[in-house]
Amino acid sequence: MLFRTLLIITGAYNVLRFLLIAILLFTTISLSAQPYEINLSSKQANALGQLIWENEGQQKLQHLTSWNRGEDFPSLGLGHFIWYPNKEKGPFKEQFPALLTYFKKHGVTPPAWLSDLKFAPWKSREQFYTEFDDEALSQLRVFLSEHIDLQVKFVILRLENAIPLIIADCNKQQKKRVIANLSQLTSTTQGLFALLDYINFKGDGLSKLERYQGDGWGLKQVLLTMPEVYQDPLRIFGLAADEVLTRRVKNAPRDEFRWLKGWRVRIHAYQDIKIR
Repeated sequence: MLFRTLLIITGAYNVLRFLLIAILLFTTISLSAQPYEINLSSKQANALGQLIWENEGQQKLQHLTSWNRGEDFPSLGLGHFIWYPNKEKGPFKEQFPALLTYFKKHGVTPPAWLSDLKFAPWKSREQFYTEFDDEALSQLRVFLSEHIDLQVKFVILRLENAIPLIIADCNKQQKKRVIANLSQLTSTTQGLFALLDYINFKGDGLSKLERYQGDGWGLKQVLLTMPEVYQDPLRIFGLAADEVLTRRVKNAPRDEFRWLKGWRVRIHAYQDIKIR
């Protein structure tokens, strides 16, 4: 990881010098609009992927294709990437078509029945589960289970692309807080997992459509909610995420309270994650 490598190389520097270097690097990234590079070994990336799959689908094959009650779209793959069934897109960012493009870019051909589809072929949750054990969805689950590695890389790429955009979307004072929080979280594999899991879970927080009563609930909002001084980044990240998600539920135009308990379990577990 970039910041960890810097810390080793500049071990004689004090904490302030390290933070200044981090700020300079992040500022350069935001100005150049280049993706922020996350360096993970294959073992680390696989471990992170398995944890994301555990959070999203209990690492069960059948949960690689699902359609939650109360939602207007299916959630597919390791990260429960959504796919809208028609051209009328909802407020949440669609990711599954981009994943299919990513597969093709890396020489992996998705099942043939997906090749000409612009929209999810199931028009309702009822239809989806009526056809759940049919050939198409069964084939899709097996395909997705065979390419977990590429799905992990897809999630990592999303974070790499989002970091400079989040920073660019902040005012001067907000930039300082976001950069400081990112430098702490990206200094450990556990912190990176929290960032990867949350952005996959609730987005980057940049879309104006992903707002209830003007308030977002993505990664940007969590980083800005974290206080300026603290000693345990993962615990504080979880507390900030709890505050942001609780506000989302209070602001929601429909009842989302039933999901809050599970969300809280997920985000407060970040501090107990063990990754080598």
